[in-house]
Amino acid sequence: MGVRKACLEKGGRVNRFIKKNIVSAIIAASFILPTGAIAYQTFLADEFYGSFENVKAHLSSATMEGYLLLDAKLTQAQGDMKKEEFKRFKELLKTVTSAKLEYGDENGNIDYSEVPAKQLNELKNTLYEIQPFFDRLNGQKSSNEVLSSGEYEEYIEAIMIYEQTMAKSGMKESDEIDKLSDDQREIFLEAQHVLRKVNEKQVDQ
Repeated sequence: MGVRKACLEKGGRVNRFIKKNIVSAIIAASFILPTGAIAYQTFLADEFYGSFENVKAHLSSATMEGYLLLDAKLTQAQGDMKKEEFKRFKELLKTVTSAKLEYGDENGNIDYSEVPAKQLNELKNTLYEIQPFFDRLNGQKSSNEVLSSGEYEEYIEAIMIYEQTMAKSGMKESDEIDKLSDDQREIFLEAQHVLRKVNEKQVDQ
């Protein structure tokens, strides 16, 4: 029982970590804008999602607070990256966000088994390339620098498996693991283990 509780607690941390990586969680920052200003402000996030209203139509869990914080993170990226870097990051992120809006569930999780083969291959290649950008924005050492090529491939696969399991089961948080079948639970916990190991390596750098 204690082992299972530990897995769930660690899983919660991993779940939050993954949400940051796919830019779908509230970022750890806070600021307030006057309500009236929101209607007139142009957000950098709009370039990827169209508008908050568009996001809300696809992802019921989306909040304006989260959208504002996401916009702040994107603005930070624009300031931190060189022009060509940010241009490439935008191209990659548009591929990811388009997939989230088209194939994601109400929580933004994608069941990759439902994505057509051609688009799945493109999306997987995008995830391989964009992950170091996410690491950088999260203030972590780049995962493709702390891992071997084989380990990095396993890491990206684990991210996809983790997200796919969440989508298939309708989980919002990892503490809803009881929704999973025995087979799903085993796969999910294996993916968690990989993600946790990578996170620990990044923290130790």
